[in-house]
Amino acid sequence: MIPALSSSQDTLSATGPKLVYYGGRILENPNFVSLYAGSYWNTAKGRTERTQLTQCSQSIPTGTHATVWKEYGSAPGTFSGSKVIPLTASQKIISEQEIQSLVAQAIRSRGVVKPDGQTVYTVFLPPKTVLQHGTTDSRNGLGGFHGSYIDPSTRKPVYYAAIAYADQGNGIPFTKNPIDNMTIAASHEWAEAVTDPDVNRGKLAWYDKRFGEIGDIPISVGFPLSSLWGRLKGCAVQKEWSNSRQAPVLEVR
Repeated sequence: MIPALSSSQDTLSATGPKLVYYGGRILENPNFVSLYAGSYWNTAKGRTERTQLTQCSQSIPTGTHATVWKEYGSAPGTFSGSKVIPLTASQKIISEQEIQSLVAQAIRSRGVVKPDGQTVYTVFLPPKTVLQHGTTDSRNGLGGFHGSYIDPSTRKPVYYAAIAYADQGNGIPFTKNPIDNMTIAASHEWAEAVTDPDVNRGKLAWYDKRFGEIGDIPISVGFPLSSLWGRLKGCAVQKEWSNSRQAPVLEVR
């Protein structure tokens, strides 16, 4: 989960951030599916933005950014397409349980690939929809989160990420462009879904008990947001934490 922003500007100490492996599952061969919630994504503007998000949903997890994951035991992923899924117009605040329900419904009736223990379903929310996680939400610095649940029919884990439409007081304002903000948040959650997929249930994988997951650490220790992202193939991407380099990195060369 992208941590809520604070005014803290902690500096790295001699015993600074370090991801430790706690024995949990890692997605060694991850696969990604994009789910666009609501009718907004079928409007003229929504279709244009959906095209941008889909292109980045394909290129970020399968490209050089995913080389950062190699340090923690995962290969770059594959991409298995996208779908627009229904969202009731009255749903203006979406909880983690509702994200799980949207993913489950898409799996049942929308023709997306079935859970195989390696696929991450990413739900992109429309504008003016608040993403809620526990006691915080996207109006208060939450950009997204990831998690898992057990599919009742296959008994396999279903991995998911949820991304707020980051604009006008919603989500994290890395830039003034909401699609850039969303792909930055998505890259953060994908890296965490791969390296610590069962964070909300089961056993931790790669985690720092002070600063969080691979994408949390650069934000938690107080790096300026403007320094924490770059572009790969035209897509805005967050830098993730590298133990070996003791720094946030965009890709490994």
